[in-house]
Order: sequence, then C-alpha cells, then structure tokens
Amino acid sequence: MTTKGSNEEHGTPQAPLTQLLLALRDACALCSDEAQFAAMVRQQVQPVLPHGSLVAAIVRIGPQQLRLVHAIGVDHPAAAMAKLPRQLDLDDRPALKRWLDTREPQVLQMPRDAERVSARERREIDALGIRRLALHGRIDLGGIVGSCFSFCHLNEDISPSQTLEILRLVIPPLHEALMHAWRHERQVLRRPLAR
Repeated sequence: MTTKGSNEEHGTPQAPLTQLLLALRDACALCSDEAQFAAMVRQQVQPVLPHGSLVAAIVRIGPQQLRLVHAIGVDHPAAAMAKLPRQLDLDDRPALKRWLDTREPQVLQMPRDAERVSARERREIDALGIRRLALHGRIDLGGIVGSCFSFCHLNEDISPSQTLEILRLVIPPLHEALMHAWRHERQVLRRPLAR
C-alpha cells in the first residue's frame, strides 16, 4: 500500500532504517505494559540497535543523585536487576552525570573508555562482561523526572557515530512506551482484589 507522497509512489522504496524506525515508533505507541515493552524491544529495537540486554528506568532527578522509581530489564540478568541501587550518587556515576549535564548519548567501549567511568561502574561493567554500552534517555521539562536507557553488549559493527544517531532517534518513542508501561503497572497495583 502506498500513501500519497510516499517514496513508493515515486518508484523508490524507503530506506530500510527508515522503515524500521517507523515500525518502532508505531510499536511504541501501542505498548501498554511491561510484557509488551519487552516484546517491542526484542522485535523492534533489536534490528535498529543490536544489543544483548537493556535496562530501562524511570528516575527522579536530584541535585547530586538519581532515585530509581521503576526499572524494566529486557534480557538483562535477573541477579543484576535485583542489585540495581535505588539511589545513584552522581559523583560516583560520571557517565550518567555527563548524560544529565549534556543530554547527549554516552557510548562507552571497554577497556578503551575505562577512564570515563568510576571504579564502581567499571566493576559493574566487568562483572557482566560488557565491552560496549550506551546510555541515553529523556528528561521532562521540569528536570525532575526522566527515563534512562542502558543498552548493554552493543553490536560492535555499528560505528560510534551511527550509534549516537540511532540513540537520538529511538529514545523519544522508547520513553513514551516506558511511561505507558509504568502507568499500567501502577494502575494494576492500585486495583482492589476481586472478592
């Protein structure tokens, strides 16, 4: 099916990345719970930004710390998810602090970028055997609440510049999908039990 003004109407197919990004946007708009969020990440994000696991978190932002409000792990080890700290001191999380200060994605390649992370972060990264990871997210207009996405075990075939560009494109719809899933989980927890 073609739409008026589409590339197909003019005889040239859309670029595969464009099609994947459009499918991701549409899937994010339909995402309404954690299971759908996880499935969407596996089916729609994975082809755009190949990675081994994802930690998607909603955070409350303070002057020197982030407080974890809610987190979803997609193919991330359960033991690592259980150990996620509820509060993150930004003095001990330079990669997160750089992201908050610049609002730009952070891509780290280990061991080359070891000096860009704290000793604590390095231990956490090493414990999971992560060689390449990326952090990015979205912060609300008031700067109080935001989302943070940590893509672990990124495919090394994608260049750093491509990774940065893809992160800038995928985070806005992923943020919306994460917020929808979180709202759903909160509503489920608030419902009274049927008698």
